[in-house]
Amino acid sequence: MPHEHDSTQSVLRALLYVGVFMLLGGGVFARYIGLEVARAQRWRLWYLVSGGFLLALGATLYGVYHLTWMLGDTSLLLSYLLETSQGHWLLLRMGLLLGLLLLSLGWFRLDRWLYPPLALGLLFTLTLTSHAAGGGLVQMLAGLLHLASGAVWGGSVLALAVAWPGSRYDAILRAIQRLSALGLGAVVLLSLMGLYLSWVRLGEVANLWSTAYGQRLLLKLGLVGLVVGLAAVNRLWLLPRLQEKRAKGLQTVSLEAALLLGVILASGFLATTEPPPPASQAAPRLINIAEVQGSRRYVGQLFSQGGLIHLYLDLRDAEGSLLEGGPSLRLQAQQGTQILQEARGPFYRSQYHLAFIAEAPGEWVVRLELPEKTLEYILSVAP
Repeated sequence: MPHEHDSTQSVLRALLYVGVFMLLGGGVFARYIGLEVARAQRWRLWYLVSGGFLLALGATLYGVYHLTWMLGDTSLLLSYLLETSQGHWLLLRMGLLLGLLLLSLGWFRLDRWLYPPLALGLLFTLTLTSHAAGGGLVQMLAGLLHLASGAVWGGSVLALAVAWPGSRYDAILRAIQRLSALGLGAVVLLSLMGLYLSWVRLGEVANLWSTAYGQRLLLKLGLVGLVVGLAAVNRLWLLPRLQEKRAKGLQTVSLEAALLLGVILASGFLATTEPPPPASQAAPRLINIAEVQGSRRYVGQLFSQGGLIHLYLDLRDAEGSLLEGGPSLRLQAQQGTQILQEARGPFYRSQYHLAFIAEAPGEWVVRLELPEKTLEYILSVAP
């Protein structure tokens, strides 16, 4: 059922976000914000950047493995990467991760000019595998700006929290001044894009507390409020004290970085939570199945999740107990001229799991062929 896989996908998405923010935060900080600090603390920043690369790459690879495991055949991993559009985007993401890591080694003289397009490309691959991909060009652009402003500002705060111990006072002051100026614009853009995306995905205010998506959004907003409040304290209280040489450390910046990690993790969990469907949406994303045939009952769920179509089905007797075995069932999914189909017996006693990779989002006609009859459903598939 959907909830059985939500936790793994949510954790992987959260770790992917943390890794990307670490990688980009270290890169942006070293090039544009804290150049002097970065030279003095290059090993600390290298640990941050390389750790972010490994975390993002590992989350991406394990995500593909987990997806093929849900399909029932992990040998499909290479085929998924090479033969599907989503796999192509994931390959591009891994290539961009490697390119950004190599730029961080300082081998290229033009890295200050190469870095921004590569970083935007990486963030674009995240946008294409998020809710924004199903909302059209405007939502995709808003999602990209939301991610970019968060990665530049939030990632730079993470880098500063890692690099400040042992750095020269004047170098830290210049870095704080640049980051403070950058943060003001980033927070405004982050807030505007976040409000727009929340509005189009929630549909109505009541969904804030009545749906899982709204509740996770409230948690994220609460953490964002704490981070913005602490950032204001650092700008209005810490920066003047640094300028007057009355501050001995950046403990409040470290606290801000810790809260930002909470925001990033919450964003990862939110990205894998289905928004409430629009009131006008005719096709559901989850269909409960309860079909009685004589003394036997087929019960389960047909649902879409992360670009996949899943069927979980149990064959039970009149008392509700699993039978010792069951017949082979055929599942077919069709959108336009594209037809996916598979016939499979139970994987355990009389329990079935069939799944397809849906190449395109939208409405799919799904037919389930039982021994006595064929059931037909319309299922909405999101990216």
